[in-house]
Amino acid sequence: MSPLTTFAAEAAASDMPIMAKGIMLGIVLGAAAFSLGWVGANYMKALGRNPEAGKAAGQIVIIAAMIEVTALLAFLLGAFLLS
Repeated sequence: MSPLTTFAAEAAASDMPIMAKGIMLGIVLGAAAFSLGWVGANYMKALGRNPEAGKAAGQIVIIAAMIEVTALLAFLLGAFLLS
């Protein structure tokens, strides 16, 4: 039996649910960071094309807050599930 197979068998028997929850939490927080960067980059592109688009800054802040709340809820849920 190879060491990788032995490690996989031990991981499946002991820490696999915790590892899966950690991976899920990492994916959610990574997606939130990516989406915040994407929203910010596209807002800067729009502002570069049309300087009067600065009037939409309040809407962008609200969108960023919604993304952050989603990430925070996922983090708290993940912390609750891991404990």
